[in-house]
Amino acid sequence: MMRLLGHPPPVTIILVVINAAIFAYGMLSQTQSQIIAHYGFIPDEMFRANNSLLPDSLLRLFTSMFVHANIAHIAFNLFALIYMGGFAERSIGVPRFVLLYIVAGLGGGLLHGVVASYVLSSGDSILIGASGAISGILGVSAALGDIRGYYWLGIQVLYAFIGSFASLSIAFMAHVGGFVTGLLLTKVLIEIERRKRDWRSNMFST
Repeated sequence: MMRLLGHPPPVTIILVVINAAIFAYGMLSQTQSQIIAHYGFIPDEMFRANNSLLPDSLLRLFTSMFVHANIAHIAFNLFALIYMGGFAERSIGVPRFVLLYIVAGLGGGLLHGVVASYVLSSGDSILIGASGAISGILGVSAALGDIRGYYWLGIQVLYAFIGSFASLSIAFMAHVGGFVTGLLLTKVLIEIERRKRDWRSNMFST
């Protein structure tokens, strides 16, 4: 399962380009606010509205991962993606990396949405950004043995608790949800790979 060759990580590069291109288009065309309004995820539309809005909400949950609010927002996320994405992509391979990135982003958005709609009563606020998906990439590192990932998770949980009282605009629960999704999914992939190796070993030894 481990692939640590030194070649450039193609998916990480593509994700950086896509996110940067969408943000640049919005800023240059002066349509950034419309992009956020049309492609950001609104939790209440999924959890508190009628079922007719569910397909659109699911689509917005996905598209929200590629929309950012401002230069600081996208710069921080893309720096984190560049810093962590290469290691994760080389470690688990391109297909798994793509799957994990998307599922972690969705998982982070869903956890944020549940907490926002049912606990904090802030589900009418728009969620945007790749933080949940990128947090999932950090979960890969933790699953592969980097204990610093768990320290980061503890900080995010603490900030999420503080943010529930201080009305911070950062969706820390999306970070938590993305990390946990990435961590658990990577552990599942590792276990599947281990069982495959054991099966091959038993097959050739008999």
